Amino acid sequence: MTENITTSSNVVWQNATVTRARRETQNGHRGAIIWFTGLSGSGKSTLAHAVEEALHQRGCRTFVLDGDNVRHGL
Repeated sequence: MTENITTSSNVVWQNATVTRARRETQNGHRGAIIWFTGLSGSGKSTLAHAVEEALHQRGCRTFVLDGDNVRHGL
């Protein structure tokens, strides 16, 4: 299967005003994203909150962005 893929000419990389290095220095650790995927009701949110709690207890700044909450509106 061959598709013609076009790229938008108006999409431009936006540099962050707060750099990764500055953020890591302030937080005291490197940043990371942990993404859980799976079927509805498979325990993704439960696992995400357990991991968040464990990381928070170790002094990491954490935030769970749960799909159910996003669908309700941030």
